[in-house]
Amino acid sequence: MFRGASSLNMDSKGRLGVPTKYRDPLRERCAGKLVLTVNNTRERCLWLYPYDEWEQVERKVVDLPSFDASAQALKRFLIGYATDCELDSAGRVRVSAPLREFAGLEKRVVMIGQGNKFEIWDESCWNKRCDEWLVKEPEPGPLPVELETLSL
Repeated sequence: MFRGASSLNMDSKGRLGVPTKYRDPLRERCAGKLVLTVNNTRERCLWLYPYDEWEQVERKVVDLPSFDASAQALKRFLIGYATDCELDSAGRVRVSAPLREFAGLEKRVVMIGQGNKFEIWDESCWNKRCDEWLVKEPEPGPLPVELETLSL
């Protein structure tokens, strides 16, 4: 499980170091093979999946209906931007120029554990969104079905 937030520096070649505590588990789990793609929401961040986890996600996305416009948009973004990458000997992954551009990544980034994947954000964008989320009022109306039975 990936959890926590890490502030990282991305070098001029677009490489960023995966936090040390995840390097060996990722090498053991998926031989350091990962998939980096975009988050298909209004959030301009990237998702970094271990390869085995990505295969499950990709199967679900591919099986979505072909004639549904929302499903097609999801396929175009998630699969269209999906990029295979590997941890290098220094525990870094390279973020391609199109993915860096999509997420507006500069030198300072934040990697957020999300259980089965990481989110990668430009640090200033992350800080701005956190400020917005902290003051945002909850949407009126019933909770989504998935949240009704959640107990923390």
